[in-house]
Amino acid sequence: MSQNTAATQAALAQRLMQTIKPLVPVWLRTYYHVRREQQHDARYGTKPPGEVFSDVYHSSLWGEADEPGFFSGTGSHDPRIVEPYAEAVTALLRELPRKPDVVDLGCGDFHIGSRIRPACGRYVACDVVAPLIASNRARYAHLDVDFRCLDIAGDELPAGDVVFLRQVLQHLDNGRIARVLARLHRYQVLVLTEHLPLARDFPPNAKKRLGASTRLARMVPSGVVLTAPPFNLKPVHSRVLCEVREGAGVIQTVAYTLH
Repeated sequence: MSQNTAATQAALAQRLMQTIKPLVPVWLRTYYHVRREQQHDARYGTKPPGEVFSDVYHSSLWGEADEPGFFSGTGSHDPRIVEPYAEAVTALLRELPRKPDVVDLGCGDFHIGSRIRPACGRYVACDVVAPLIASNRARYAHLDVDFRCLDIAGDELPAGDVVFLRQVLQHLDNGRIARVLARLHRYQVLVLTEHLPLARDFPPNAKKRLGASTRLARMVPSGVVLTAPPFNLKPVHSRVLCEVREGAGVIQTVAYTLH
């Protein structure tokens, strides 16, 4: 088959899907999407996080950048999402008596981390994908960031004043989330970002496999809420820093004072 023929067939298939989509019931489209997302995660079985998320990047399950390299998804690059987050977190950090030492757990391609770097003292950025960390070291060498490859649910975490977890826990199973949470006591402030359902009465912390999908990809959407069972985080204080509508949910960032 020639490239022209393949391209024509792909275009026709896409046009056909666009024609059919309005005729398919919403519940059926939702079911198909949920099944597809769950099947993606199920194929990883018991593989360790490093292998899982290396494949997520290799397969472009979070999308592709305009230029070669790692891409952590539109949630890390869409200005409509990035700008409110960077402004709110920078404002929070500047309220502190000095520039805090921060630890970024699940730093991804560091597009967002690079935006808030000037408001921080020492900056340690961690991710479980080794080639991604190597790429970040080369790309952001001028920012004086300590990039480390580690498993946030299994390895010892770096010391710091403030810890960032931005749309990371939503990709983990509950067991790993609990192990991460048990390691956060060394930090004074947790800045947590999660993609949550729009409805405020959603059932929190549904069980999920490790993988690219989130708990929104369910017939009854869910999301990670650390203050709800089974995690039951009891912060000294909490406040919502920003919320941005995205798709069928909202990306919410909350600052928790841990002690």
